[in-house]
Amino acid sequence: MTAALDTRVLRITRWLLEQDQPRSTASVAADLGLSERVVRYRLDHIDRYLRSCGAELVRKRGLGLVVDGPPDVRARITADLPPLSNAPRVYAPEERVRILLAALLWTAPSVVSLEDLHYELEVSKTSARRDLRAGEPWLERNGLPLVRRPGQGITVVGSERRIRQVIVQLILEAIPEEVLLLQLAENPSTRSAANVRVPVGLRERIFALPLRDTAAIVRSSALGQTLTSGRSDVVFALFLAVSVARIRDGHAVAVEAGLHRSVMDHPIANSVAGIVPGIERLVGAFLAAPEVAAITEYLLGLDTLDTVRSDSASTSAALLDRIMEVAGERLHVALGDDLELKRGLAAHLERLRVRLRYGLPIHNPLLHEVRERYPEVHDAASEIAGLIQSAMQVTVSADEVGFITMYLSGAMERAHLRPRRRALIVCPSGMATVWVLVSRIQAEFPGLELVEVLSERGYDELQHGEFDLVISTVPLVENEVPVVVVSPLLSASDVSRLSRYA
Repeated sequence: MTAALDTRVLRITRWLLEQDQPRSTASVAADLGLSERVVRYRLDHIDRYLRSCGAELVRKRGLGLVVDGPPDVRARITADLPPLSNAPRVYAPEERVRILLAALLWTAPSVVSLEDLHYELEVSKTSARRDLRAGEPWLERNGLPLVRRPGQGITVVGSERRIRQVIVQLILEAIPEEVLLLQLAENPSTRSAANVRVPVGLRERIFALPLRDTAAIVRSSALGQTLTSGRSDVVFALFLAVSVARIRDGHAVAVEAGLHRSVMDHPIANSVAGIVPGIERLVGAFLAAPEVAAITEYLLGLDTLDTVRSDSASTSAALLDRIMEVAGERLHVALGDDLELKRGLAAHLERLRVRLRYGLPIHNPLLHEVRERYPEVHDAASEIAGLIQSAMQVTVSADEVGFITMYLSGAMERAHLRPRRRALIVCPSGMATVWVLVSRIQAEFPGLELVEVLSERGYDELQHGEFDLVISTVPLVENEVPVVVVSPLLSASDVSRLSRYA
């Protein structure tokens, strides 16, 4: 019977056996980091297992769940539960994507086969491909494009320096800060306490890094007193641990001669020199000059970072709401209510906080392309970047603006939307007539921004570069932008013709 228990069943069963009072499914879910649906789905399985062992799972109305059985039976069941490491692994989709990213990054620049990924995730190849597609945008946003090699597998393409930086980024996003701090603790007996909170597929890689050793090197050096921005000391120790592991595996960095000279001439290079002997002891070899330069370069990014203030949840929510408003106003009204866009931007803001807090570098390899292809969207993204700068008191780089552009343009492509177009209405008739027309246009085309209502003479005197479309009740000479002639009451045929432009 125990062989059929997956990791979630084991975790829920062990948790229930530890309780001496009825507990709700919401409590189970909250304590174990699962959804209530996942918990409820496994209760019958757990009950069958407990009954086979001489106990049972009792549901008490209004109170919750409790394991009913003699104390000695409960103790024996707890002792007989197989270890989590021997159980079939069951991961949430987000966990699978992170495990897949870890597999690609740890193996880079070598090729990983889809067969290996599907075996590690313990899902079908179809699900593994789906997870791969879900993780690909994250890699692109972090400057490591995914390359598929027919007949071989998948790999990420980028410099060794970039691979190490992105591994650090993944760890900071995937591992709760308090768990990471436990792994860096001086007392090794405290380190296993957090293991259950990290998916096995990540834990096996991340906690195999020499985190405690590199943290000790940083703490005992002069850097331990100077790295005060956010959690800079933690991130630097993490970067060193990743570097040591990569060097041990035969992956070396290459640093351009000009960059090498510039970073090694910086005063902070003296601080790095103080930790080099400790790193060499961990690596078991002499540290080449490019490796020292790469460590110095990374430290420079952390050393120059100002502490980012921690905004409240309400401020974050208000900022996100304002971003959505601007997207709707500047681009298309439908974007203001696009929940998928909102979730994507919320997740990106959190990643931005991580990057800023830890001084992580960012590069957008598609910046030029998105700026050229989506100029209106990029303009709106620049305005949104201004909102973020003001709310978070940080500097938002051009690369970040490019990523915001990608989120916005992606949402518009997904919904087959075009940027919000600016329209001018020309109507020489009476005011009552024109406002009937305005109301009809607003009802039929909420994505149009009506810039102004003018007479025919006013149209001749206007600068025509300020709008994208002219809607007129009389024929006009076109100047740079299309003119659509409609009836004052906007007939069905008028709506059909306007839809081609609006």
